[in-house]
Amino acid sequence: MKIKLPTHFNVAYPKENRKYYSGNSKGKLRELLLAASKGYCMYCGKQLTQDQDRIVQIEHSVDKEGNINQKEKHTFLEHCKYNLALSCVKCNEEYKKRVYKIDFSKYDPGMGCPKDCTEMCDVYRKVREEYIQKNAIILQPQGTKRNDVQYDIVYSLLKHIYEPDIVGGNNIDKFIVQNHIDRFDLNGERFTYSIIDVCAEIVYCFQSGMTEMETILSYFEGKTYSNVVGEQFVKFLRKYFGGGSTDSMIRFCRMLVIVEAAI
Repeated sequence: MKIKLPTHFNVAYPKENRKYYSGNSKGKLRELLLAASKGYCMYCGKQLTQDQDRIVQIEHSVDKEGNINQKEKHTFLEHCKYNLALSCVKCNEEYKKRVYKIDFSKYDPGMGCPKDCTEMCDVYRKVREEYIQKNAIILQPQGTKRNDVQYDIVYSLLKHIYEPDIVGGNNIDKFIVQNHIDRFDLNGERFTYSIIDVCAEIVYCFQSGMTEMETILSYFEGKTYSNVVGEQFVKFLRKYFGGGSTDSMIRFCRMLVIVEAAI
């Protein structure tokens, strides 16, 4: 029994290329990224809103400045719309800083960007691929995929930990996903009790008189959670218990709380 942590997002990019990392264009792109991620950090799943104030940063997926071996500074990734993701402060300013930076010189980034584009250019694809391999990280917002193997992360409901979810991949693929989990400390400092909180609240609502399955599910589907896996868990409950008895769902939620307490 597993809950998927989103690791790739569909962003409704505008066709035009702009100077996104400043002024109004930055604000417009932030709204598009927020819509794609439903207001959660693209790296750890943390909710990016609190008391109506957004605790959110736009971060460069591939470090925009390159490494110290370059003879000159390149900034061709600063405004690349495909290279901008949405992150919480912790992921951007701490976990994402410890990276191997790329030497952009060999990619001839001085070519400049066209006025319009509807997909990643070959230069950015190559830079991105090197960055992923050298840092073993799932880059956002497009996620990471190699040889038709999608890199996914799941939360195990029975073990209460995040794990790699690789279908048809090899040990290198699994290593990259596990390294992403470790880099962003998903099973440590960034671990979330969102699912356990949902279970405890469902049981409380039931004990307080909310006994109809549809009433419970509808109520929880309208909530925002501290982590996106809480929202994903409610979808899981709808799928597996929506057509059954309320008692079965309550017993399941109680079991998860007991299992977590015993770990």
